[in-house]
Amino acid sequence: MKRLLFTKFLIPAVMLMMWIPSFAQQGYSLSSAQQFTVVGTSTIHDWEMIAKAGSTGAAQLTIENGRLSKITSLTLNIPVKSLKSGKGSMDNNAYEALIEKKHPSIKFEMTECIAITGNVVKTKGRLTIAGTSQIIPLEVTYSMIGNAIKFTGTHGIKFSDFKVEAPTAVFGTIKTGNELTLAFEASFSPKN
Repeated sequence: MKRLLFTKFLIPAVMLMMWIPSFAQQGYSLSSAQQFTVVGTSTIHDWEMIAKAGSTGAAQLTIENGRLSKITSLTLNIPVKSLKSGKGSMDNNAYEALIEKKHPSIKFEMTECIAITGNVVKTKGRLTIAGTSQIIPLEVTYSMIGNAIKFTGTHGIKFSDFKVEAPTAVFGTIKTGNELTLAFEASFSPKN
C-alpha cells in the first residue's frame, strides 16, 4: 500500500518537474574576454584608449531555456591605468585628468533592469568617473556563448558630466573635446 501511494505521487511529481521550464539564477564573474574603449576628439586628431585586461566584475543573472531572463545585479570596475592609447604622454595626461591617484577606478553598478527584449537589454546604472557619479540609461545587446554571456554596447558621455577638465597638451594648444563615446565587450562566466 505504501509503495503504491509512493509511486502514485512520485511519478506525477517527477513529470511536473520535467515540464516546468529550466531556469537558475547564478553568480557570474567578468572573464578575460573583455575590452573597454574610450573614443574622443581633439583639436588635431581623434583618439582612443583601450583596456583589454585588469577589469573586474560580477553579476547575478537568470538564464531560462538558454536565454537571459533576468539581471538582479551587475557591477564593473575598470582600473584607470588599464586604459592605454599607445602614447605614454597622452596616457599620463588622461590619468591626471581622471585624478587616478585619488580615484583609481571607473565603476559601473546597474541600478535597474528595465526590460529584456530578444537579445536587447535596457538598464540604468550608476557610472562613477573621477569620484563623480551619474545615473545613465544603457541599452546593450547580449549573446550566449556556451555557458558564458557576452554584453556589447556603446554610450556617449561628456567630461563635464563628471566634473572632469578635458585634458590638454603642449601648454594648452592641443585640447581634447568634451564629448566621449564609451564602447565595451564584456563576457561573464558562471562562478564555480
